[in-house]
Formats: sequence, structure tokens, C-alpha cells
Amino acid sequence: MKHTLKDLVILKENEDLLKVLIKTMPTAVAMLDDQLRYIITSDRWFKETNLSESDITGKLHYEVVPDLPERWKEIHQRCLKGEHVKCDEDVFIRSNGSIEYLRWEILPWYKSSSLIGGIIMFVEHITERIIVEKKMEKMLTQLKKSNTELKQFAHMCAHDLTEPLRTITNYIHLVEEKVQNKDLQDINNYLNIIRDGATYMRALVQGILNYSQMGLHKPNKSLFNLDKIVKNTQITLAKRIKEKNAVIHCHDLPKIYADVTLITQVMHNLISNAIKFNCSEAPIIMITAEEKKDTWLINITDNGIGIDKKYHATIFNIFVRLHSKSQYPGSGIGLASCKKIIEDHGGEIGLQSSPNKGSTFWFTLPNK
Repeated sequence: MKHTLKDLVILKENEDLLKVLIKTMPTAVAMLDDQLRYIITSDRWFKETNLSESDITGKLHYEVVPDLPERWKEIHQRCLKGEHVKCDEDVFIRSNGSIEYLRWEILPWYKSSSLIGGIIMFVEHITERIIVEKKMEKMLTQLKKSNTELKQFAHMCAHDLTEPLRTITNYIHLVEEKVQNKDLQDINNYLNIIRDGATYMRALVQGILNYSQMGLHKPNKSLFNLDKIVKNTQITLAKRIKEKNAVIHCHDLPKIYADVTLITQVMHNLISNAIKFNCSEAPIIMITAEEKKDTWLINITDNGIGIDKKYHATIFNIFVRLHSKSQYPGSGIGLASCKKIIEDHGGEIGLQSSPNKGSTFWFTLPNK
């Protein structure tokens, strides 16, 4: 759709010939007078502009397309003063909310060397191509992100699995030496350490397997009450809640449209962490919900040990642990799983926290 004509002069005797030419052109072309009334259009014009085919000769362009943006009307006036304007990609938001992408070019035509008779418009509907390009761009971005995560995942898996494996290997050698020397003192302690290491490895491998399966299938969404999920989680964690003398408050939690199993996993992880990372005599967990424009904002607030701000950006990465396993047991997969689940639902997750001042873990879910 390239035109090199700077000044398109249409003499009276050539007007009928030009109309025939425009009518049969394989591209979307419209010729308008200086009042922006249609003189002639190509047959392709109706398809590219999503207009119903009808006789629009003599009709005002703004009456035929009433939702035309003001910025295009300004361009029309500039072209009526002699400018030649074009755009390779432009967005047109229709009055019904639909979005179209267009390539267009507008130039004036002249009745004489100095008298502008109107404008000629060339339009190409490129919505399908732009949608495909945007999808491909999104897929490439996701692929790059997945490749980066895969490299990090493989590195962390190797590192975290090596630690318990090294411990098991070392203590097996110690057991062998004890047996060879017929010295059975401390051998039961060594075997317990080996057993704990194997148990931890098994839990770690299971956690890695579960994490790797996330995102392979779309969430199985349904409408359910979040309050019920919290109550079920309290039942599951009843023993720990009683041991820590914890109290969980929640009020007027909404119905949400999500995967009940996955959101249960998120709530279980966040509530469990709020209890575990808490040194107060009576851990208090507050669960609230706030409706935003397009989302529900869910907050889980505790009076626990808190998290330094320098760790806020990495706390949701897999295998990240801020404390030793002896102090606070765990695999470092829980928060990473929460992040993956929430993002698969189209939401976000984050936290507000500082040391010794508790934490608020929050996540959003679409409310439509």
C-alpha cells in the first residue's frame, strides 16, 4: 500500500475513468469530496472497514462511521489542507468496545494544481495479523521465562538434593567404620540421621514433582466460598493451631471463581507459614478480602517474626529458605507453588513485612 503521488490532480474528463478504477481496485479505497462526503468506494472498502454493503454515495463519512475518533477527524482536516498522512499500525476502539487494528493512508486530490477537491483514503484491516503477532510475542516471552526458570530450577534441584545426599553418604561411611571396628556406640544416632536425610530427600523429590506439574493444565475453576476453604484449612491444621495457641480471624470472605483444590493449597501454605514463623505466645492470623475494580485482594496478616525487605523479591523463588531446616523445617517449595498457582489464575502475589513486626501476604484473583 505504497503511493508516491505527492499531488493527485483529477481533471474533469478523467473523473469517470478514475471512479471505475477505484471501484474495481483490489484494495480498500474511498474517494471523498471536500465536505467528506463519499464520491466512490472500492468493493473492498466495505470488508476492510466492517461496513455493511450499501449505497453510501453522497453520505457524510462521519455519519457512515459515527464512532470515528477525534484524532482521525483532525487528520482529515490536515489532509484537506494538503498533507499526505499514513500509519502502518493504528488501533480503532469501536463504540461497542471491540478493537480493530488498521493500516491506512490519506492524501488529498486536486481539481486543479491549487484547488483541493477532497481526500482519498486507503485502508487495510490488519487485526488478525496483529492478534497473531501479539500471541506469538506473548508465547516467546513465556518461553524465554520458562527456559530461565528451568535453568534455575535444575541448578537449585541439584544443589538442594546434593546436601542431604552428601549427609547420607558421609554417615553411611561412619556406620561402615563403626561396624568394621565392632564399635556400635552412636550407631543408632547415625542411622537416625541417615533416615531423616532420606525422609527429607523423599519429601523434596515429591515437592519438586508436584511443582513441575503445575501449569501443565488449566485451573479447573468453579464458584465457591473462600470462607469454607479457611475453615477446612483450620481443621487440617488443628493440631498445630492448638500446640501454638494460635487464633485465626476471618470475616465476610467472598465467593471466588477459581480452582478450589489449588486455592486450598495456597491458603494452607500461607496460614501454615503464619503459624510456623511466629514466636509469640498467641499467634494471631487475620484473613481479609477487599474488592477492587477487576479483582479480589486477599490478605493474610500475622504477628510473626517478619521478613526483611531485602528478601521480598526472592522469597517466592523455589528452594529459597531464610532459616536453617533445624530452626524452621521445610523444603522451600511452598511459596513458589503459591506464586505459580496464583499466576496461573491470572493474579499476583506479594507481601508487606519487616523484622519483628509481622507479615501480610497478599494475592489477587480476577472477580469476573
